Amino acid sequence: MVVNTLHPATYMDTRMVRMGGFEPQSTVAEGADAVMNLIETPDLGSGQYFNRLQPARANNQAYNAEARARLWKLSEDLVRRF
Repeated sequence: MVVNTLHPATYMDTRMVRMGGFEPQSTVAEGADAVMNLIETPDLGSGQYFNRLQPARANNQAYNAEARARLWKLSEDLVRRF
């Protein structure tokens, strides 16, 4: 199994972005290109974070074991409510 994470684009030109009062900075096509890159590139490996088309470093909290444990617990608590 291959598992990677992706931030496809920033403020893509979508209705949600425009209604939120933000100026689009990317196109939907740019976001789609980033998604398709992960789907169609067989030798990327696993366990990576991508910012658009490039491997990148995620927010520092993503590497903090304590922060990840707190997020896991919060997620479990929220899911149990439903």
